[in-house]
Amino acid sequence: MIRHLLLDLDNTLYPASGPMDEGITRRMLDFVARFLNVPREEAMRLRVEGLKSCGTTLEWLRTSHGLTDVNSFFDAVHPESEVNELRSDSGLRPYLQSLALPMTLLTNAPMVHATRVLDFYNIKDLFIGIYDLTFHNGKGKPHPSSFLDTLAASGYGVEETLFVDDLPKYVRGYKAIGGRAVLVDEKDCYAEIARLEGFGRIKSIYGLADLLKSGDY
Repeated sequence: MIRHLLLDLDNTLYPASGPMDEGITRRMLDFVARFLNVPREEAMRLRVEGLKSCGTTLEWLRTSHGLTDVNSFFDAVHPESEVNELRSDSGLRPYLQSLALPMTLLTNAPMVHATRVLDFYNIKDLFIGIYDLTFHNGKGKPHPSSFLDTLAASGYGVEETLFVDDLPKYVRGYKAIGGRAVLVDEKDCYAEIARLEGFGRIKSIYGLADLLKSGDY
């Protein structure tokens, strides 16, 4: 029985089609291009290759290219002005409350970004814990430790926790430790992946209530 929800933040609690996703990606690529001193197109190619073996862009830059100033990366990718890229959603708070389950947030972003987003939607207090990339010393999803350490801190086990995220490799990571997971698939890109690999799939966070009722995850 599911007694606890482990939720991703970006492109999960709000739609990937909004301006925030494009803004984060643009700023991240700009940072990579500056740091590696390569054209933006080359930065894009290198990042795609790097993410095949690393969970995040930051992990790739640290392990493969010697980035040590982590705060410079966070400051560039998540400026204070990023909050202007969010679209209001007055229904999100009551909807999450209606799920009537304890919720923990697990994000590969820094805490300052998570706090901005949660405060914007007025939902920070709904989570029993908020765990960011720095909590895991830079090794976030899909590393097993990121899930297990978060669950240990939240007081729930893998078998009683449903994980919800928008990226297949993170959902796979949770399933690899024996968990059940749901993929947020706004653009309907992952139907075959979900079917073949046994994930639940919803178009947005607003599909989670029906999925919990049906048990189709």
